[in-house]
Amino acid sequence: MAAFKSKKEKIEEKLKKRSLLKKGASSKVTDEHISEKVKFGKPVLIVSYTSIKVLTGIIAVMLAVNVAYSLSLLYTAIRLRSNLGQFLNMVANGDGDILPSTQAIPVFIFLVLNVTATAVTLRFFNRPEDKKGNTILFVLLIISLVMVIVTWVVIIYIVLHAHKTREHLHDGITLAMKSYGNDSASKKRIDRLQIELQCCGSKGYDEWYNVTWMDKSLMKKGTVDNSEGNTPFSCCSLASSFPCIHHDIEKTGKVYLYTPEQNLSISTVGCFNKLREQEKAVGWNIVGNLFLYTMLQLGLIICLRFLQTGHSINWKFVGHGEEYVIWLVGRYARKKKIDKDNDQSETSSKVPLTEAEETELAEPPLPPIPSAVK
Repeated sequence: MAAFKSKKEKIEEKLKKRSLLKKGASSKVTDEHISEKVKFGKPVLIVSYTSIKVLTGIIAVMLAVNVAYSLSLLYTAIRLRSNLGQFLNMVANGDGDILPSTQAIPVFIFLVLNVTATAVTLRFFNRPEDKKGNTILFVLLIISLVMVIVTWVVIIYIVLHAHKTREHLHDGITLAMKSYGNDSASKKRIDRLQIELQCCGSKGYDEWYNVTWMDKSLMKKGTVDNSEGNTPFSCCSLASSFPCIHHDIEKTGKVYLYTPEQNLSISTVGCFNKLREQEKAVGWNIVGNLFLYTMLQLGLIICLRFLQTGHSINWKFVGHGEEYVIWLVGRYARKKKIDKDNDQSETSSKVPLTEAEETELAEPPLPPIPSAVK
């Protein structure tokens, strides 16, 4: 009896040891098993909690840089609207708002998305489980990725816009020039445009020769308007070291030893050409700013995606001593499927008994010893 019990206990102990060994092996490959459940995962990485904290620190730095750069670009767009944009609006209403808007609108949307993502990320380390926060961050990442693509389309539009013919700007300047002598608002716009941009006329200073630009209310009765060879004072070039001659420009003067071939003292570049040059320069500057901004945004999206996937396994970050599976592209099969697969794997991984062990376990117990024999 004692011998039989001893043998049976030995077999049971052997089975327990095998079971424990199997459990220990399965615990070591838990993360690998989870990584296998990431469908179409590229790349799939197993990282420690320390790596998660380092990743969070990188995200914090990138968010700070991104927010600072966003504010800088918004300020630049406002200045652009108040300078070049205002000049463009003088001659073509609404044109001065296009370039500032193409920079300000995407940047403002990204700024809102990034600030929201910062608030959601902080929730991950302050709550035991946060499925809602993980879902919100995933949606924010999708919107950010779409906005990156939209911004690239905007960049293409800016390049095309900067190299369009834009003849309506020439028409707007010419129309304002014709109203120079009888409309004070047009006079102020043209004077400011020519002084600020150091230009004269639309495509050349000689266009003023064919425009009646002198104020008729200031002319004496009987005086004939002789605009030919004359330009407004705002055409004077600040770069010239000679006295400004803006009357009888084409004639040689004895007083100042003036000769138009040698010391022309008015701006020779037309305002249309100046506006186009500045518009192209500003357009390419915006293209560079937005491209760099989207590259920074893509880096931030990748880091936040890694953090979001690592958090999505158990909807929480447990702490030190734990490992997490992170990936960039792919989806994770939820727990129900995993538990079913685990049950199947446990069933298939049962340790078979030898024939001797089965025989020994199947032996019937010995009959009780009669009391008389005792």
